[in-house]
Amino acid sequence: MAIKCSKCHSDNIDTARFCSNCAAPIQPSEKVSHTKTIETPKEGLTTGSDLTGGYQIIEELGKGGMGVLKKEDR
Repeated sequence: MAIKCSKCHSDNIDTARFCSNCAAPIQPSEKVSHTKTIETPKEGLTTGSDLTGGYQIIEELGKGGMGVLKKEDR
């Protein structure tokens, strides 16, 4: 799929960072990938807690500096 340069309107390969004709920076496409973030309640997730998407906490598997890993059941 070719990307059009916004300055000279020439076609460029989809991985190009600069236009092959005029060397203008190629702007990223408007398509943006979003990820879903679940905010943890201040009291934390406990055994039996329900998560988005039909998941439920069964037991804590481990924890560290960046978070807690819990086993879930769907």
